Amino acid sequence: MQTLPLTTKRTLIDVKGINGQPIFSYYQQLVSLLQRDQTDKNLASFFAEPVVNAMRGEVAWVTKLEGPIRSFHDLTPDEKLKVSLQINQKCLQVKSIAEKVGASATSSSAYGAQALLAMLSTPDPLASIFMVGEQLVVAQWGCMPYGEKIGAFDLDVQFAKAFAPGAKVIASENAALASAAVTKGSGDWWRWLVLALLTLLLVFGLFHKQWLAVISPAPTFEVENGLRARIAQLWDKIGDKAGVCFAPITRAAPQPAPAPAPVPAPLMAPEPPATVSSAEIDKRLERNAVTQGKFVNISLAWTDRADLDLLVIEPSGVKISTYDDGIRQSPSGGSLDIDANVCEEMSGCPFRDGPIENISWNQKPPSGRYEVRVALFSANELMQNRRPIPFTVVVSLDGKKSSYEGVVNVSDMVCSTERCHTKAPFNVTSFTIQ
Repeated sequence: MQTLPLTTKRTLIDVKGINGQPIFSYYQQLVSLLQRDQTDKNLASFFAEPVVNAMRGEVAWVTKLEGPIRSFHDLTPDEKLKVSLQINQKCLQVKSIAEKVGASATSSSAYGAQALLAMLSTPDPLASIFMVGEQLVVAQWGCMPYGEKIGAFDLDVQFAKAFAPGAKVIASENAALASAAVTKGSGDWWRWLVLALLTLLLVFGLFHKQWLAVISPAPTFEVENGLRARIAQLWDKIGDKAGVCFAPITRAAPQPAPAPAPVPAPLMAPEPPATVSSAEIDKRLERNAVTQGKFVNISLAWTDRADLDLLVIEPSGVKISTYDDGIRQSPSGGSLDIDANVCEEMSGCPFRDGPIENISWNQKPPSGRYEVRVALFSANELMQNRRPIPFTVVVSLDGKKSSYEGVVNVSDMVCSTERCHTKAPFNVTSFTIQ
């Protein structure tokens, strides 16, 4: 893996969401869709893989491609024009795949098509384009400048606006494609017109013979057989010419309707969980009669039956949590106010509607550095039913709130006969009390 020389600050961009989840959560599924395009085996590698650092609020971009990495600004003028053509072609390919995926009537396919189109956006097209070896790679896909309207940024359109010479190349290429499509369609119509005229002449000839038979002697048996053979030859020629234009049509006896084709596996799980807003966290605390701490308050919220645990490590090393031998009440005054979705079984457990955990101080905590972490104690699901678990952590210090988002991916989980869990907690953030 190589890391591109670009780090995206989460505070400067908005990430497009699909059914309540950031589009980055579906990267592997989107790659599998792009790999279906047999005409371009490198289409999937066109999109760099995002690596989200929730604690720093940054997104790094990596690629499996090998070779020297060059930014768009380092390319020669000729290379930039070639890149313009490639961007236009790849955007057309992605749109074509999205159209095919969206043709299915399932909600999963609709989300898949929407996600593919959402990939074709970037806050800065020129800064997001790289050449890795001889292949084109785009970073910051699925992102927009902070505060901009969703759908206002399409990669090919924005690239053409930012790079004027490329706009001319893209316009010329699109015009050529449109012309080729029209020419091809016109050719097919002329061929069918010729075939139709031949058929009409043949029919006219047959009727002409029928009427001549009234005033002239009937044809001999040999003549009739010769005409039938000639008619068969003409139909064979018509069939051959029709095959040039379209796939041959097989005339067969009516058959029972075939069994419906198996429905492909959905692109993504229906109604996946989503991160939780700060306002929703306040509502959940109020519903559970949890009073937020006067000096320090830390909340963890998610939307899933999983049992996530909130941990705060004090400067003294005391761990406030129910996870890994932590304590619920600290001598410093910190306390775990609520623990959600506790379950002792692999699945089938009841779970809280709107899970929330909270650690608070109503008196000033001791001075020093405090670590905030999140752990998955149990997915509360069978191994085959696991899915990513997005979460939100809100830290309030003297009334000033900071929000952090993260996700526990399936690849982060390990499973035993008892439960699926993470090997170690995630580091979310830290703060210092003076």
